Amino acid sequence: MAATKLAEAIRNGRFVVTAECRPPRGAGTDVYKSCVDALGSVAHAIGAPESEDGVRQCSLAACSHLAAAGAEPILHLLTRDLNRIGLQANILGAVSMGVHNVLCLSGRHQALTTSGTAKGVFDIDPLQLLQVADAMRKEGRLADGQMLDSPVELLLGTDTNPFADPTELHVLTLERAAAAGADFVMTQPVFDLDRFEKWMAAVRQRRIHSKTCIIASVMPLKSAQEAAGLAEKYRSMAIPDEIMAKLSGASDQRAVGAEMATRTIARLREIEGVRGVYLMTGDDFDLAAKILAAGGLSRS
Repeated sequence: MAATKLAEAIRNGRFVVTAECRPPRGAGTDVYKSCVDALGSVAHAIGAPESEDGVRQCSLAACSHLAAAGAEPILHLLTRDLNRIGLQANILGAVSMGVHNVLCLSGRHQALTTSGTAKGVFDIDPLQLLQVADAMRKEGRLADGQMLDSPVELLLGTDTNPFADPTELHVLTLERAAAAGADFVMTQPVFDLDRFEKWMAAVRQRRIHSKTCIIASVMPLKSAQEAAGLAEKYRSMAIPDEIMAKLSGASDQRAVGAEMATRTIARLREIEGVRGVYLMTGDDFDLAAKILAAGGLSRS
């Protein structure tokens, strides 16, 4: 396991605090300092989502800027966009810049993004990418059998969707990810807590929570319109009707969404096997800081 703040928190059994820094549209860099000023002393690590439309900076560049600003970044690698050669090269480039936390993802299909005409690569899947990266850190071996000068230090993660059917298949896939080298797993945003608790019961039954650090994602909804749009576009996001109703009936929907996110974090902390949260507020870092403070969370 790499010598990072995130790795240390996982290794020592602390409740992990991570947050999102969505890269800017264009080539500016001011957003990274703003992110670190607001969250650098609170979060163990900050994730830099990969661009879905080519208008935002790539995750690798964002991680470089975050590291320069004093944060510990999490690189997002998408098998949708790169073949195994490009993925390995990105990992080596990241490590050379002091970025050791890597999240292995497939990425949303281009039909669900603004770049619907782009072609996906999908040379390997996230599970295979985990295996490739795990071999790079344990043996210094690449996918084609070539050897590096020395192994690279990496902390590896992937994602999972607790709300996708069939549950049993996705839990088995999660178990395979842990066996392939996933040190941590970030869930899709949690809105339906009752359903999430049932999923966690299935995870605990197979003891997966003892093999990898499960980090639950929390996304504050800013309006009923946003919630409805997400529910329609991403059917497996599972946003309950009561959340829609609460937002629709509120005079300050943004404040209600933040309050619901704070309550979600409080409940997640009570669920056995949940080891941390990933707060997804895009580039609204002040909102993220307020929610984390309200939830009593800080880096320790």
